Amino acid sequence: MIRLLNNNDTVKVIQLMDKYISTGQNHIGLQRNEAAWIQFYLNILSEQNKNNPHNYAVGDFEKDNLRGFLLASTYSSHYNNDVIMDVKDCIVDFEYNTTYTTIRLFNSLMEHIKKYKGVRWRADSIRAEEHTKQYAKLLKLKYNAEIYFSAHGTIGE
Repeated sequence: MIRLLNNNDTVKVIQLMDKYISTGQNHIGLQRNEAAWIQFYLNILSEQNKNNPHNYAVGDFEKDNLRGFLLASTYSSHYNNDVIMDVKDCIVDFEYNTTYTTIRLFNSLMEHIKKYKGVRWRADSIRAEEHTKQYAKLLKLKYNAEIYFSAHGTIGE
């Protein structure tokens, strides 16, 4: 069942993120700072609780088990001032059908965007290259997404 995340889902969300990171699929090149991520999550949840349509936190539940969650918020494009819904995290439990869970989460996001007359969305990924390609191909196939590439680096000595 897809539903908005609420305050009482916080421990489950944190546990699933921890489980996801422990599989090695974590965001490469970034040092883990759990407190920073939890603060980020709580901010999106807090804004959603205020009915702010620019923040979206949703989970896919089987009974009481969280199988995946998606966090998104909007930003204004510096090219044309379009408001774009930006997927910040799409985290799934690898013990289940990840494609099915991802599609269910994104279907919910697309309905949210349409409800508030939005037009554009994006879902960047800073996962390892092989997983980023699979994620992008799924979004292209299911939602006619355009695929772009990005690069991340560290300044060395």
